[in-house]
Amino acid sequence: MGLGDRGAGDLLPALDEILGLAQELWPDSGCNYGQIAWWAANLPHGETEVRLWHEDGRLVGWGWMTAGTELEFDVRPSHRALLDEILEWAEPDELLVRADHADAIARIEAHGLVHDPDAPWMRLNARSLDEIETPQVPDGYRLRTVVPDDWPSRVEAHRSAFHPSRFREDVYAFVRSIPAYRPDLDCVVEAPDGSIAAYTLGWFDEVNRVGEFEPVGTHERHRRLGLARAVGLFALERLRDLGAETALVACRGDAAYPAPARLYESMGFTEMWRQLAYRRPSDRSDGTGL
Repeated sequence: MGLGDRGAGDLLPALDEILGLAQELWPDSGCNYGQIAWWAANLPHGETEVRLWHEDGRLVGWGWMTAGTELEFDVRPSHRALLDEILEWAEPDELLVRADHADAIARIEAHGLVHDPDAPWMRLNARSLDEIETPQVPDGYRLRTVVPDDWPSRVEAHRSAFHPSRFREDVYAFVRSIPAYRPDLDCVVEAPDGSIAAYTLGWFDEVNRVGEFEPVGTHERHRRLGLARAVGLFALERLRDLGAETALVACRGDAAYPAPARLYESMGFTEMWRQLAYRRPSDRSDGTGL
């Protein structure tokens, strides 16, 4: 089943199937629930191609190509050889793969991609929700969850945090339309002027009782006030109230961009696993990253 060159809404059934497989395979999945859910933000840009592989009506693997170059994928452990077919279909220039997935790495290398030690790599961080530090914000700021009046300001906070960014109000509206989105996990810090100063978007895998942050950001006007840490702790409380037992957040792990890892470590997260960058030799980086 191939899905490409279609409207964003046409890809939502595929996204739901992929999310279901991630829940089934956790914690051995190649991509995790919140990470996949956030891919919805890329669908309105029309540069995504998805292919699903089924056997006896059951999803056994999938490939998700962005901009014709970068591949995300996962396969059931019983169908590891399917990765060869996914790689032949996608012919990716680059991808990230879990460092502990030795079979996947061997197949990726057999298809001509090599580890790029100079490229940024990602780490997934985890913590339990048994004890959560009480979040604190400066006077005049307020922790809460998003309401409709916040939507334009919430978009502006994201665009500032990830400048340059293609996040728009229509993209945010599409993210809010997917079944996995929960407004009670769209956590924000309200600034004294009523605008959104920082945010953490939470996702909850109810099957495995796992929550995740994706993404986290602070508006440039409100940095260095501890707001990202505060809204993250606030989101952890919301996740615990919903029944989550574990929380996840991903960030770069390389020394070129250490601030996010330091932030999450200050909130009690520790590294669970890492994903390494593989590229075709002609696309190896000069050290500037993906």
